[in-house]
Amino acid sequence: RHLPVVDNATGSVVGLLDIAKCLNDAIDKLERRSSKEKGNTQDTTTTAMASLLQNVATANIGGGADDNNANAALQALLGPLMAQAFGGNDASSPLTLRTLLLARDDGKHNNPTIVKPTDSVYHAAQLMAESRRAALVVDDDSLVGIFGFNDVMTRVVSQERNIHTTQVQDVMTSRPESVPPDTTVLEALQTMHDHTVLTLPVVEDECDDTVIVGLVDVMD
Repeated sequence: RHLPVVDNATGSVVGLLDIAKCLNDAIDKLERRSSKEKGNTQDTTTTAMASLLQNVATANIGGGADDNNANAALQALLGPLMAQAFGGNDASSPLTLRTLLLARDDGKHNNPTIVKPTDSVYHAAQLMAESRRAALVVDDDSLVGIFGFNDVMTRVVSQERNIHTTQVQDVMTSRPESVPPDTTVLEALQTMHDHTVLTLPVVEDECDDTVIVGLVDVMD
């Protein structure tokens, strides 16, 4: 999710572009956008798009009328692009995480990396390296935490912990935010922004059980 910025003249690296930070900065700017009237010199299409994005950015996802209007506005703006990207024909139908997971795994739900709280950091890191995704920490079929690459760097490597004896439960992020599979991609992005996270577990309630459907991150 990082892209070096290179000066063409000298060939030297002058910066590092973080996609996740760009996403958060963009949403922050939209949320701070003023509701002032647009100038007459502004292109009509640009004004319409800015208005749609403003409606979305100033709304919170909570099921109210403003939320529905905001989600509908952003869906109208980005729906056709998403439908084309995922081979759909109905641009009016919001792309959900369930659809995203199915598309990502050739028609099947992907199997997230799952570890136990008592597993060693070494074991979890091996699985994470293979899947190139964070690990979900599950105890008695319940999601109790998430162990991501940032946890590895800030809570293990930087503190010089022993990767063979340190248990995942000692360095994981407890009680992570999760979303149901019918959450739209746009809602998931907003949730990531609101809670400053890059990864979201996708869980579904079935009868009295909670089923882990998958894991999505900002790069999806």
